[in-house]
Amino acid sequence: MPKVKNWLFGKNQPKDTESISKIRRVINKYTLQSRRLTQQADEQKGIAKDMMKGGNKAGAKQALMRRQLYLKKLNETQNKILNLQGMIESISEAKDVAETTHAIKDGVVVIEDTLKDVTPADTERAMFEMQSSMEKVSFASEALADTSFSETELDIDMEDMIDQEMAELEMELSLGQVDELPDVGTSVSSGKTKVTEKEDDDEVGDEIAELRKKIERERSGA
Repeated sequence: MPKVKNWLFGKNQPKDTESISKIRRVINKYTLQSRRLTQQADEQKGIAKDMMKGGNKAGAKQALMRRQLYLKKLNETQNKILNLQGMIESISEAKDVAETTHAIKDGVVVIEDTLKDVTPADTERAMFEMQSSMEKVSFASEALADTSFSETELDIDMEDMIDQEMAELEMELSLGQVDELPDVGTSVSSGKTKVTEKEDDDEVGDEIAELRKKIERERSGA
């Protein structure tokens, strides 16, 4: 409860807060003075105008001199306000610097406390062990994905099948039962009909028959 009362009634305020409050009160006082000096300087300018109109140059000159005095005091007062405002900013910045410094110190303490049981050698050993473990995992993964055994067995089976097919082709060739295959570069139109294909077969048959007759005639003539 006393703490709440102190907070409500402004007791036991931090030094920076109290100092900033005092500086602001002084700034407020100088601000009022600046307004009054500005008003007085304007009044003297008006008086100088009136005296000039009335032909009283000496009175106008004195009024302008008083105006310059008020303006000089006004300038000094405004400079004081600027300095006080800079002081408030410096106090706030100093507070931020102090808080940041304390935070860094606390962080360093935590880091040092956390690493007190960890030496550089421990860190280096841990990194080496991690790298070694990762290499083992990589090796095991590659071993599990290795298909060299399966590929070897597959190559042997394929070689036997190819040898068997080659033997069958040679037998078919010797018996004249191998159909002619189209060249790789030849494209067959998908629009050909069965009638067209039959006509092509007939023409090929006629050409073969004509070729056989010609060979027989040549043999007879020989």
